[in-house]
Amino acid sequence: MRSLSLFLLLAVSCPVAGRAGTPEAAAQIRNEYEAAVRVWAQKLALADSQAQRNVWKNRPRSPDYGARMWMELKDSLRTDWTIEYCVWLLERAPVFVAETDSGESRSRAQFMIQSLQRFHLKSPKIGMLCLALTSQPDRSILKVIETVEQENPHEEVQGQASLAIAMLLKGLGDDAIILERRIRNLRRAIIKAHEVKVGDTTVSKLAMDEIFVIQNLVKGRTAPDAIGRDSAGEPFKLSILKGKVTVLAFWHTSMRDAERGLGLLRKLHEQHGKRGMNLIGVTSDSREVLRSLRANGTIPWRNLSDVDGRIHSQYRVRDLPLVYVLDAQRKIRYIGGPGSFVDLTVEGMLAE
Repeated sequence: MRSLSLFLLLAVSCPVAGRAGTPEAAAQIRNEYEAAVRVWAQKLALADSQAQRNVWKNRPRSPDYGARMWMELKDSLRTDWTIEYCVWLLERAPVFVAETDSGESRSRAQFMIQSLQRFHLKSPKIGMLCLALTSQPDRSILKVIETVEQENPHEEVQGQASLAIAMLLKGLGDDAIILERRIRNLRRAIIKAHEVKVGDTTVSKLAMDEIFVIQNLVKGRTAPDAIGRDSAGEPFKLSILKGKVTVLAFWHTSMRDAERGLGLLRKLHEQHGKRGMNLIGVTSDSREVLRSLRANGTIPWRNLSDVDGRIHSQYRVRDLPLVYVLDAQRKIRYIGGPGSFVDLTVEGMLAE
């Protein structure tokens, strides 16, 4: 009887471990989301302007799929099969990953970082995780990835970590010392991981693009004269806006957190559009999609259809959304995501 009582006491006082996820279930969630986005994009392209607003509102929500994915991952993070799906989750739902579960003090990203440090520091699979973590605002990530670069025995992982470090250093400013650190890390990335695939490109191509940005697209440099055609088919180039504050915003209907990103751009347009700011969107969506979204009020600003990617290539755009704020002489004053820093930069320029 005493043994039974002790067993019951332990059962009540000890927390029960969560259900371990499986790679099969994680793969199913990923495949469902990717298929849902493809179907949604096809509906959006085929819908007329009236129906398109409803289609837009019913876009598959990455946080919903992210929540399901996190349920599969969170109690299995010590196993190496989760690394691939942590990368997917960071890429598809970065805002969700930056948030905390109910009752937790640490974000989901911090749990990933802890598992990386405790269980996967020397794994050959964590190069892409280092790159995916650059989507997070957590400043501790830089130190963790520097540890990966120093201690991981695999040269390709070291190179991917070097690229991630260079990308994180972007957020620390663009003084000479920071720029030199970025260039050193980018060169190490090219040497150690030049052929490693990252999506549809390679580490060396990304690193070379970053070096180009440092040399040509930093604050104070003149932005390239983007030339294209808007949703009405009218020719356009940035130089015709000389003398005006311009925000050049790269986006796409299928980009991650599209609703939030376009919402921030819409707010910017509403606040400053009548005060002399020009908001110019650039997207690889077709003119037909742009015309419908413009007609139903989803994107009330002027947009260029860059289906051949020429303007994206000029500006070395990889992650979306990306915003360039340009002054009256087309000098770059800000580079980054839409949000409060864009608002403050534009506000200050309009007040000059």
